[in-house]
Amino acid sequence: MTNEQITKLCKDKEQELLNKYFGNLVKEAAIEQPETIGEYTMDLPLKIELEYKAFLEELWLKVAPEEFKGQPLVLEEQQLRKLLTEGDLQKLEDAYKAATEQTLWERITKTNHNDVTYYKGLLLEFTRDLLMVMRTDYLEEITGRYIKNKTFEAD
Repeated sequence: MTNEQITKLCKDKEQELLNKYFGNLVKEAAIEQPETIGEYTMDLPLKIELEYKAFLEELWLKVAPEEFKGQPLVLEEQQLRKLLTEGDLQKLEDAYKAATEQTLWERITKTNHNDVTYYKGLLLEFTRDLLMVMRTDYLEEITGRYIKNKTFEAD
């Protein structure tokens, strides 16, 4: 399997997970206008990360370079996640707080959906970035090309 095919498999899985867990946020925001976050908790990206990691580990068994056959997949995504998302995490936490704490005015006017929509959008972007970091880290292991001192680029 070529590196391009592996990359495509990874990107397809990322999109599948984002569709599965986030659905159509634009439609939801425009039509349903939810006043609560529902299942979009702060730990959702970690849940998705575990599912994606299981996929990557399974794929690793099939495509690992010859010198790494039989060895477990080692990802540094937690270090990379912290590096990439340090500032984003604070914005996400602030948005979560605003979305989960309804003021009296928001209850009366039913306008907390604005905070909820903003939070869900940030959560989606955070999750997308996390999966991209994991993919980049994984592809490093496959290709032997490391990204130290390079910036991440969303594809």
